[in-house]
Amino acid sequence: MKVMQRFLILLFILFLLPILIGQLPFPNNQMAVNEPKPAPEKKVVYAAATNLNPLPVNTTPKPLEILFVYTHSHEAYKPAVESKTGMQAVYDEQTNIFSMQQAMLNHFQLNHLKGTVLDVDVMNVMKQQGSDFHQAYRVVRPYIKEELTTNLYDLVIDFHRDAVGRKVTTLETPEMNFAKVAFVVGLDHPGYEGNLKYAEALHTAMENIVPGISRGVMKKSGAGVDGVYNQDLFHKMLLVELGGIDNTEEEILRTVAVLAQAIAKINAGEQSGV
Repeated sequence: MKVMQRFLILLFILFLLPILIGQLPFPNNQMAVNEPKPAPEKKVVYAAATNLNPLPVNTTPKPLEILFVYTHSHEAYKPAVESKTGMQAVYDEQTNIFSMQQAMLNHFQLNHLKGTVLDVDVMNVMKQQGSDFHQAYRVVRPYIKEELTTNLYDLVIDFHRDAVGRKVTTLETPEMNFAKVAFVVGLDHPGYEGNLKYAEALHTAMENIVPGISRGVMKKSGAGVDGVYNQDLFHKMLLVELGGIDNTEEEILRTVAVLAQAIAKINAGEQSGV
């Protein structure tokens, strides 16, 4: 009888054992597994930017300040007038050298040159005053003086159109044509040497860029000519003849581009002490 009781107790224990094991504290009733721990997150620390090199200084020279003057403001080019009006004329109140100022300024700006136009339609003022053509330099003179008193300039250029024909004023090359340029320097005033020296330098610089583009420096003095051209007002003032009556606007502006480049080259040489 006792043997039977012991046997029943053993069976009961064996029956309860799996149930008791399932109640033990294993997560999710599974064996613990040694999983690798994730690496700690690395934090990026930025050092204070106190040891940076200084920014490079802009060493580009200050743009050259150039005053544009158009004493004979209604001087015109026949091809341009004809394309606009159908008429052939060498003077026009609308289509003239004065009306080309913005295109000319753009070419100078491309070469780091700052142009400012003396905003006076001189020949219109002459018409209102009843002045004769030969009085143009006298009429424009007070306007130039006032501008030079008010603002600082490095160079003054009085732009003109020459009266001679195409054969004299045109440089033809296989690639393109240019209007020839001429520099006029008045000798009938003290201190003309500065103007003459700069005109000769500019002639040489333009010839180095496009050989044959310049007709040279024309010295004017004595009876029958102005001989001053208001160049006594400034130590570096030029009268520039841009082509002649038969040149096209495209030819004129090509030459203006070369003129601007030559001025920029001279200025760069002066800045560097060459």
